[in-house]
Amino acid sequence: MSYRAACLLAVAGAVAIAGCNGRATYNNGTDRYDRGLVVCLSGAGGMMGETDRIRDGLQQAGVDRAIEIFPWSRGSVFTDQTGVEANRKKARELARRLEGYMRSHPGRPVHVIGVSAGTGLVVWALEDLDPAFQATAGILISSSLNTQYDLSRALANTTDGIYSFKSVADTVLSLGVTWAGTVDRNGGLAGGLVGFGAPSGASEETKRLYQEKLHEIPWWPGDVVYGHVGDHLGATNPAYVKAKVAPIVLGKEPPEPEKKPPLEAVDAGRPAEPAHSVYTPPDDSRTRSAKQPQETPETEPPSPVKDQAEKARKDLEQQKKESSDARRRFFDWRVFRPAPKPAQTTRLPDESSFFRRPGGLP
Repeated sequence: MSYRAACLLAVAGAVAIAGCNGRATYNNGTDRYDRGLVVCLSGAGGMMGETDRIRDGLQQAGVDRAIEIFPWSRGSVFTDQTGVEANRKKARELARRLEGYMRSHPGRPVHVIGVSAGTGLVVWALEDLDPAFQATAGILISSSLNTQYDLSRALANTTDGIYSFKSVADTVLSLGVTWAGTVDRNGGLAGGLVGFGAPSGASEETKRLYQEKLHEIPWWPGDVVYGHVGDHLGATNPAYVKAKVAPIVLGKEPPEPEKKPPLEAVDAGRPAEPAHSVYTPPDDSRTRSAKQPQETPETEPPSPVKDQAEKARKDLEQQKKESSDARRRFFDWRVFRPAPKPAQTTRLPDESSFFRRPGGLP
């Protein structure tokens, strides 16, 4: 047998073994299994390479655990989305696989990642776990489960809970799944589109599980820097997986979106001012106080000189007011309005006398 034939036979044998085991592996050595297990499930059809991108993103982030791909698709998107019984059977197989690993590697972290319709199998596998075992977490990407699906049993069978990546810009969930139906066949909107909520009439224990163990990570426009534009498979981009999914596997919360202040508000740490401010008349009290004597405090004894100066100031202000009133009457053509009583001052301008007597000249 030639060397090339031997290599082809070895490759074929490896593929056959992987098929018999019901999972595909990526050169997982014994040491990787000793550090933990990550199982990935594709969406309906299993033809978009999403599990390969998830694996690449995890490895780029330094996840050094065994990564397995659990094949479940029957090759048809519509059949995978609507075949509830066949999907639940595959989910039971996945649950037995998780139990087998946890039995042989007690205490190791176990994460199960599903995409779209594959999230249904993730949840059903977690529900089907033996009570003696708990997975670390389930990770749902663009889940096509109904938004009101009861996640309480799956949440209870995890130590860290379920992380759900959602996007309101996902047109596959908003249009395709709304037309074809959710993977659990309950109709309605998908949880990967609008998020999951506790079912109506939920018990207090169910509400507690949702509050403590359900973690939803929404898409926001800033995620485009990681190659996620809000589409159905954007969260499987390796850069996004490295930034947001890998931290969950590594035991850390995914980073919060960076909140930057507006550029115009960064000037010396002061709040931004509008480009066109409304004019505010200046307060002339400080100018007046600098030019004119201060009012006499109550504690000081009265002074004739200060009293005369204050009286002169008030007379001058009254004179200015009357002159302004007369001008307004003139320009509004209301010249026959009774004139105010003239101020008792010898410095009244002839102009003011004219405005008070519209019928004659001063």
